[in-house]
Amino acid sequence: MVLVTLILTVASYLASLLLVAAVPSFDGVTSWSSIGNLVPGMTRLEGIGPSHTRRNADDPPFHMSIAASDGHPGNVTMFRNRSPPLFYIHQNQLWHFHNESTILPINLYNSTQSVSLPLQMIAGAKPEGVSGGRWRWQSTMLFYENGPQNNEGLFYSCADVNGLNGVFLFLQCSPPPPGCTPFTIHSFTSNRLD
Repeated sequence: MVLVTLILTVASYLASLLLVAAVPSFDGVTSWSSIGNLVPGMTRLEGIGPSHTRRNADDPPFHMSIAASDGHPGNVTMFRNRSPPLFYIHQNQLWHFHNESTILPINLYNSTQSVSLPLQMIAGAKPEGVSGGRWRWQSTMLFYENGPQNNEGLFYSCADVNGLNGVFLFLQCSPPPPGCTPFTIHSFTSNRLD
């Protein structure tokens, strides 16, 4: 009887070790607190331009954000944000990381309703909109290119045709549309993939 109890105790102990060994890890990531290592290149995107400077040292910088409820599609916009969302580039597509189960593509749409605002950035539920383009880094600056044309790293903060704030870009050098603010978008983190 003592032998049976001893065998059952040892078997129980060994079974618990097998369960611990079955905890998943991804390329050496053993803690969900290190999610930045799970999605390489994840970063906050900061806007720099004439009206995107800090007035006070306590002011948070302008960051690229989504003008929608957390985790839902919506206009990409720039505002002072103490808890900015995270973005990364994977296979030439810019993505917004909300959490482990919600990652939204940043799509470009041809805003044909307004001649002066050609391409608008919108976080969508799936990749769609203008096709054939590619997001990339040039040093710390975000660029978009489509074929031989690119935005030279220049973006515009404007109101769309419905009066909602958004981020727009041109694929050729153009003066700022009326009422729009030009700026560049940067990542200053070292884990960004170039």
